[in-house]
Amino acid sequence: MYITIFKTSVVDKNALFGIGPELDAYLSVGNWSFAFEDTDKILRVVSASPCTQQVKHILENYGFFCEELPYSLDEFKV
Repeated sequence: MYITIFKTSVVDKNALFGIGPELDAYLSVGNWSFAFEDTDKILRVVSASPCTQQVKHILENYGFFCEELPYSLDEFKV
C-alpha cells in the first residue's frame, strides 16, 4: 500500500466536480481526500501502486497545481 501526499491549488469542494469522478475511477471511491483547511490544500491518496504521475496528470488537466510532498513516517514516531 502506498500513501502519497500532494500540495495542490484545489481550493474547495466545488472544484471537485471534474476531478472527483476521475480520481474515483483511477483510485476507487474512498482512496483519496482533500484537506481544504490546510494552506497547502493537501490531497492524500492511498493506492496499491505508485500513482504520482497519474494523479498529477489528472489535476493538471483541470488547470490545478499538484506537487508530491515528501514525508517520512519517522516524523510521526510510528
